Amino acid sequence: MSEREKREHVRRKARREDREDNRAGAQYESDGNPAGSDGGKAESRQRAHGKSMRRMANLSLLLLALLFAGSAILLQLYPGRWWAQLLLYTAEAGLVGALADLFAVTVLFRSPLGMRWIPHTGILPRNRDKLVDGIVRMVEEQLLAKDFLRERLGRLSLVRQAIDWADSRQGLDALASQGWRVAMDLLRRADLGQLAEQLDGHAREALRRADLTRYSGIALSWLLRHNDVQKWIGQLIGYAAERMAQEEMRRAIADMLEQEAQKQLAYDGSLGSWFKGALFGLAETLDAVNLEEAADTLHRDLQRFMAELQEPSHPLRVQLEQSLHDLAGHLRTSADAAAAIERWKQELAEQLSLQPAILSLLQSMAGMLTSPEGIRYIADGDRALQPEAIRSWMDRLLLANWAAFKADERAQRNVESFLQQLLARMLESGHAAIGRVVRGALDGFTEARLVDLIERRVDPDLQRIRLNGALLGASAGALIYLLLHGVYDPLLRALGA
Repeated sequence: MSEREKREHVRRKARREDREDNRAGAQYESDGNPAGSDGGKAESRQRAHGKSMRRMANLSLLLLALLFAGSAILLQLYPGRWWAQLLLYTAEAGLVGALADLFAVTVLFRSPLGMRWIPHTGILPRNRDKLVDGIVRMVEEQLLAKDFLRERLGRLSLVRQAIDWADSRQGLDALASQGWRVAMDLLRRADLGQLAEQLDGHAREALRRADLTRYSGIALSWLLRHNDVQKWIGQLIGYAAERMAQEEMRRAIADMLEQEAQKQLAYDGSLGSWFKGALFGLAETLDAVNLEEAADTLHRDLQRFMAELQEPSHPLRVQLEQSLHDLAGHLRTSADAAAAIERWKQELAEQLSLQPAILSLLQSMAGMLTSPEGIRYIADGDRALQPEAIRSWMDRLLLANWAAFKADERAQRNVESFLQQLLARMLESGHAAIGRVVRGALDGFTEARLVDLIERRVDPDLQRIRLNGALLGASAGALIYLLLHGVYDPLLRALGA
C-alpha cells in the first residue's frame, strides 16, 4: 500500500469517527461540560466569545445594509443635501468593507455558497496536505530540531544522574557466583599486567561481536519503565515554548505568510492574475487582509498550543511516549539503527583501551585476597565458602571500585562521552520518528475536523477583523466625502474664480 493510499485510509476512518464524535458532541454540549474541567470551561468561554463576536459582525453588516438603503432613499427625497450624500458615502464604503472582510474570512475555511469552482476559496481544506507538511516540518526543523535536541541532551550529565540514582539505592547490589572462586585462585598467580592486556583484547573482540542494537533497545525500555519520561518531555516543551514566545518566531510566521501570498499572487500575464492582484491590493488598502494580524493570530495560537502541551495528559505527549517505547523495539529490528550502532561500536573497539580499568580492578581484587580479612574469609581451608561471605566480599569490591570511579573525573568524562555519542547516533537515526508522530496525529483529522479545530481557535479574531473592516470602511467613506466636498471642490471653485 502506497503512502497516499495509507493517508486516504486514515482519512476515511477519521470521517467515520467524526460522525460519531459529532453525535457525541451534540449530547456533550446539551449536557454541559464536566464539572471541574478547566479545559472544558475555557473551551466553552471561547465558543461563547466567538459566537458573540460573530453576532456583532453580522449585526454591523445588517446595519450598514439598512443604512445604505436608507441613505439612498434620503438622497432621492432630499437631493443635493450634503448630509444625505455623506451618509451614502459612509454606508457604501462601510458595506463594501464589511462584505470584503466577510468574503476574505469565509474563503479561508470554505467556498462561499458551496461554489467550489471559484478559485482560491476554501484555502485550508484545499491545502490540507500542505498545512500538515508545514506543521511537520516546523516541528522537525524548528521546535524539535536535531541541533536543539542534541544541545538539550548535551546539557544532561548522564553519569552524574547514574551516580545519584545508584547512591539513592543505598549502594550497588552484589553480584557473586562460584566461578569467582576459580578467578581468585588465578589472580594469586597471574601476571596482572599481562592478564589485563589479554582481557582487554577479549573485551574488544566481544564488543565487536556483541549485538548492541538489541541491548540499546532493552536499555531504553528499562529507562522508560524506571524514569519519569513525561518530566523530560515537559522540559523540552518548556524550552520550545520559550522559543515560540520570541519575536523572531512571529517574524518567521509573518515571512512565511508573505512568501505564500507572493507566490499565490505572482503575475503570469493573464487577466485573472492581474485582477487577483488588484483585488488583493484593494483588500490590503481597506485592511480586509492584514498579514501582520494573521501572523499575530497564528503566533498566539501556536503559543496557546504550546501551553496546552504543558499538560502531561495531552494526546501528543502520550503518543510521543508511546513512540519512544516503539523506538526501543525499533532499535532491536531496524537495519539502519543496527548499522549506525555497529559503526560506532567498531570505532570504540579500535580507539578505547580497557586495559587500565581492568588492571585497576584486578589489583584491587588481588589486594583484597592478600589482606588478613580477605584470607580469613576466602583462604580458610578448614571450612567451605558460604554464599554470604562471597556476597560480602563482592560488596566491598564493588563499593571500592564504585568510589574510585566517582572520584575519577577522567573516567567519568570518558563514560559520559561514550553515552553522549550513543545518544547522538540514536537521535540521528530516530529523529524522523518525531515527524511520523506529528503526521500520524494530523492525518487523523479530516478536512472538516481540521477546519473546525482551526476555526474555533481563531473565530473571535476573525470576527473582530470583520468589525474592523466595517468601521474602517465607513470611516474611509466619510473621509473621502469630506476631502472631495470640503477640500477639493472649494479648491477647484477658487482656482476657477
